[in-house]
Amino acid sequence: MKRLLCLLLTLMLLPLPASAALEDNAAAAELDVILLDNRTELDQTALRDGSDSTGYDPRSANSFVFAAEISQERPLHRVFLRMNALPASAEIQVKNDKGKYVAMASVQNPGPEFSITSSEPITGSIRLVIRFEKSTRLQLTECRLFGRGRLPASLHQWRGSQMADVLLLADSLTDVDASQVKAWCENGATVAVAALTRPAGDILSLTDALWDAGVRCVPLYGTFRAMEGTAQQKLKAWYEKPVLKALTGWVRTFQPRLLVSCSEVTQQLLPTVKANAADYAFDTESAADWGLWITPESCHITDDVQKHVSALAPRDNEALLALCQAEFASAVHADPAAIPYPADRLKDGYLPEGEFVYENPEEGLWAYLSPTVQVEIVRHEQPEIPRLWFETDVKFKPEQEKFQQVVYANASFEGQQIYPETLAQTSGMVLAVNGDYYPYRLDRGKAAGNILRNYTALYDFNGEDKRNFPNLDTMALLDDGTLEVYARDEITATQLAERGDVHDALSFGPYLVRDGKLRIYAGQSWETPEPRCAVGMVAPGHFRILTVEGRMPKGGHRGLNVNDLAMLMYTQGVSEAFNLDGGSTMVLIFMGRRLNQVGKDTSIGKPRNQHELFGVGTSTQVHTDMLK
Repeated sequence: MKRLLCLLLTLMLLPLPASAALEDNAAAAELDVILLDNRTELDQTALRDGSDSTGYDPRSANSFVFAAEISQERPLHRVFLRMNALPASAEIQVKNDKGKYVAMASVQNPGPEFSITSSEPITGSIRLVIRFEKSTRLQLTECRLFGRGRLPASLHQWRGSQMADVLLLADSLTDVDASQVKAWCENGATVAVAALTRPAGDILSLTDALWDAGVRCVPLYGTFRAMEGTAQQKLKAWYEKPVLKALTGWVRTFQPRLLVSCSEVTQQLLPTVKANAADYAFDTESAADWGLWITPESCHITDDVQKHVSALAPRDNEALLALCQAEFASAVHADPAAIPYPADRLKDGYLPEGEFVYENPEEGLWAYLSPTVQVEIVRHEQPEIPRLWFETDVKFKPEQEKFQQVVYANASFEGQQIYPETLAQTSGMVLAVNGDYYPYRLDRGKAAGNILRNYTALYDFNGEDKRNFPNLDTMALLDDGTLEVYARDEITATQLAERGDVHDALSFGPYLVRDGKLRIYAGQSWETPEPRCAVGMVAPGHFRILTVEGRMPKGGHRGLNVNDLAMLMYTQGVSEAFNLDGGSTMVLIFMGRRLNQVGKDTSIGKPRNQHELFGVGTSTQVHTDMLK
C-alpha cells in the first residue's frame, strides 16, 4: 500500500530530452489519421475543433486504447491531448517486427492537457494508451497528431516539472486566486501550483485559468479526497505523514526560491515541510528523484507576496552547501597552515625545482610538492559519532602528469595481486588510492561494468547484473586532467575508448556529484556506514579525495553511508564526484605508507591484496621498507 501511495504521488516526469531538438522553426504538419476505439471510429472533426463541448465520451474504465496507422510518408512525432480528467500516464506504442506493441514515448501524471513526444519518427501500427488510477469517465476533447516541428500556438504546451521561482501550495485548486498568481507572473516570476486534492467537475476551466494567469508548469495534485473542515479534521482523515510526503516532494521537485501557502493544512505544515525537504532521511525516494532543497523564503497568501516576489534573491546553492558543512563542522583536525612549506614555492603552488615532503602522523598532516604535483592531506575526526576521514587535495599539471592506473607487474588479474603498500613502493608512487577492484566481480561471474585501462576498453556494461550495490556507474579519467561521471547504462567503455582522450575508466559507483548537483540515493544498500573512498574534481588537474575509515570494533569508527559521503564530498567544492570501492579494498597511501586503518572484517591494518592502484606522481623519496 505504501508503495502504491508513493506511485500515486509520483510527480510528472520530464518529457524526453530529445524533444527540445524537435522544436524547429517550421510549424508541425497535422496528420490526418483515423483513430479507432476497438472498431469505433473517433470523430476527427470534433477532436480538432478547439471546443470542450465536443469530442469523445466513452464508457468509464481504468485505461483506454486508441489505434491508428501512420504512413511512411508522414511519420508521427507528437500527440496532443486535452481531456476533462487526470490520467496517471499516457504513452505511444508501436507494433514491432514480432507483432508486439512497445512503448516509444510516455509521460507520467501529465495533467488534463499535454503532449507526448517521440525522439524518433513513428510509422506503422500504433496505439495511444491512456491509464488512470481507478475507473474514470474519460471526456476526451482534443486528440491531435503532428509531425516534426512547432505545435500551433493555440495549444497549451505545459512544461514538465522544473525549477520555479514561486511554489504555491494549496489544499484545493479552488483556494487559488488566479489574479494574484497573474501579478507574480507579470513580475517575471516562474510560478508552479500544487494542490493536495484533485479538482472535481470542470478541471479544464481551472487549468485554463492558471494558463491565462501565466503559469506554465503543469499543476500537480495529491490523491487526498476533498472535504470540508478544519486543518486538524482534514489531517485526521488524510493522515499527516502522506500529506507531508506529498508537500515535501513538491518542494524538492520545483526547488522554489519562495514558498507560498494559501490553505490551512499547507500553512500549518509549512515549517515541517521546509525542514523535511533538506533531510534526505525523510522520504528518501523523492530526495533521490529530485535532490535536497532549502527554500530561502516562505509566506502565507495573506502576506505581501508581491513584495516577496520583487525581492527574490538570485538562485544559488549556498544554503544547501551550508547544511552539508554543518553536518561535519564538529570535526577536529590540525591546521594545514602549520605545514612548513618552502619559501621558494611559486604562486601556483608548485616548486621551481626539487621536491618537498612533509609527514606528521601525530598531527594528521602530510604534504608533497614538486614542479608538477601538489598533495596535501588532512585527517579529520568526529569522536562523538565516531567518524574519521582523510581529505586529500591533489593538483597536477595534465600536460606532464596523470591521475592514472599503476598496475602490478602487468598482472593478468589471476593470482597476480600484491599488498597495496608494496605495489605503491615498487612503483615509487607519491599518492595512491584503490580503484574499482573489478577482478573481484569477474571471479564471481558478475558483470564488471565499463572497464577501460590505458586507452583500451576491456569490458562494456551489458545490463545483465541488476545489483543495487555497486550500481556500476562509470568514472572516466581524461588526458586534460578532468573526470566525467556517467550512469551505468549511459555509455560504454568502447565508446569512451573511441574518443581517444580517456586513458582510464572505472566502474563502481554511484556517482555522488554531477554538474555541481548533489545526488541522493534511496535503498538499504546506500544506508549502511562503511569504509569509503571517493574522488571528485574541482577543476582540471585539481582533485579532492575522501578516504573514510570504518568497520572498527568496540565503538570505533563506523564509516559513512553513501548519502553522507556525497554530502561530505559536496563540501569539497567539486563539480563531479564518484564513489570507488570501499571496505577492505580502501587504501590511502602517501610516499609508500598507508595512512588509513582497515576495520575488523579483515583484521585491523590489513587491506586486501590488489593488482592495481590509482594515483599521481613518482619520487625516489618514497619509502621502501616493504621492499626490504
